[in-house]
Amino acid sequence: MNSLLTRLRHLLLGLRLLPDLLRNAQQRQLLAEMRVLGHQLPGILKQPLPQAMAELEMMRLERPFPLPSESKTRQLTDLAALLDRQSPLGLCLRRSLLRYRYLHELDVPVTVLFGAKFAPGETPDKKKITGHAWLVLAERPYHEDDENWQGYTVMLRWPNS
Repeated sequence: MNSLLTRLRHLLLGLRLLPDLLRNAQQRQLLAEMRVLGHQLPGILKQPLPQAMAELEMMRLERPFPLPSESKTRQLTDLAALLDRQSPLGLCLRRSLLRYRYLHELDVPVTVLFGAKFAPGETPDKKKITGHAWLVLAERPYHEDDENWQGYTVMLRWPNS
């Protein structure tokens, strides 16, 4: 059931953004830029995570227009992450890294949290470890449903401040 609700939310996000994307060439360009960066993420993440995050943070992306509002930028990063269904990275990681990169450019002081927890395995005596990535702003989850982050032990924070 939760998976179906998640898929419906993703579909609604795309439908909500479609009119703006049809009217606004800058937003279409920005979404295309975000998708290119999303495709580069697996290569960037081949290095240790702190180095990958530093590289992502220092990337200079030249565009002839400013980023839109925080809310619109977040929505576009979410859509870019969602559209990259062939990525070897999970949706939460793609979304968190894209959000972080573009919100950092807008000087929104978000932090990326990388966490892990035990989850039920194939049999009751076997557990598996599952991971999740999400953003916080002022130590509160940033546009993240509680059930998605609760129960995870934070393994790394970026930036670590």
